[in-house]
Amino acid sequence: MDFIFHEKQEGFLCAQHCLNNLLQGEYFSPVELASIAHQLDEEERMRMAEGGVTSEDYRAFLQQPSENMDDSGFFSIQVICNALKFWELISDTCLANFLTQLQQEAYSVFVVKGDLPDCEADQLLQIISVEEMDRPKLNGKKLAKEKDHRVYKTILEK
Repeated sequence: MDFIFHEKQEGFLCAQHCLNNLLQGEYFSPVELASIAHQLDEEERMRMAEGGVTSEDYRAFLQQPSENMDDSGFFSIQVICNALKFWELISDTCLANFLTQLQQEAYSVFVVKGDLPDCEADQLLQIISVEEMDRPKLNGKKLAKEKDHRVYKTILEK
């Protein structure tokens, strides 16, 4: 891992910051989490309607605010779980696409199992901290044109 992503807490958006910190990037916004909450609300409404749309329980349910989110930035644990389920579904696909793209761009992809011995580069990184300034993009068109597509800056250069 080149760096540790940390999203500073804003307001009461604990779920958003928790997910993004866990996944190490800006993957979820309040709008996206609100969309998941609305989907859950709709599923709950449909389940309650199965008991009859004229029932007292259904009418009382419709009068209640969402338990999946509120205006303060609160999102329920169900929203967080559904967001992570979505991430699990796309992560394997994204990885497969990325590896395929690398192979098409004439990169070699190796699977290494076990621990590798330390090398000179590892020892150098322990002495000089390196920060990746320009993250590689999944779009290979730009990367294929550039021989050196990563820009690094050491603490000494800063």
